[in-house]
Amino acid sequence: MKLKTILTVTLGVGLSPTLAFCAQGAAEESGSWVALLFYIFNFALFVAILWYYALPLVVKFFRERARDIRENIELSETGFRSATQTAQSAQAQIAGLEAEKARILKEMREETAREVARLRELGQAGAQRIRRDAELTAKSIADNGRRTVQAHLAAAAAALARELIAREFEPADQNRLVRQFLDTLQQEARS
Repeated sequence: MKLKTILTVTLGVGLSPTLAFCAQGAAEESGSWVALLFYIFNFALFVAILWYYALPLVVKFFRERARDIRENIELSETGFRSATQTAQSAQAQIAGLEAEKARILKEMREETAREVARLRELGQAGAQRIRRDAELTAKSIADNGRRTVQAHLAAAAAALARELIAREFEPADQNRLVRQFLDTLQQEARS
């Protein structure tokens, strides 16, 4: 505390030339060596105070500023390197995208060809199944038609036979048929 007080008083007196002039008396017309020495001492004291108090702060400021500038330069260089690497990576990805696009296009064409072949096979199998079903249906319809025609013919033949038998059947024919039936039964009973 004493040092600060002494320093403040010394600075106040040393930096105040009016007090120096008051101490000597009236100002002389010509310069005096004492005044010159006082100014030199005053200036030397000012420079010493600046050297002692201001110089470390100025040096510290410029060191910090230089350190900040170096850090900014390093950050800028790191950012530039990172941006360059990112740009190179992007260029590589763009080049890879063309190859990937060609590969995907080739795969899609191959898959399309496989699907077309599979659909063609399915279509041919379906056409064969439809053809087979149509043949079976036509055969079934033809068989059914034959059976229906045969049934109609049999019914017509039975009706004609009944009509003929009714018209032409006599009791002797009936006796002969009954005997033949009985003979057939006896033969089967013996065997």
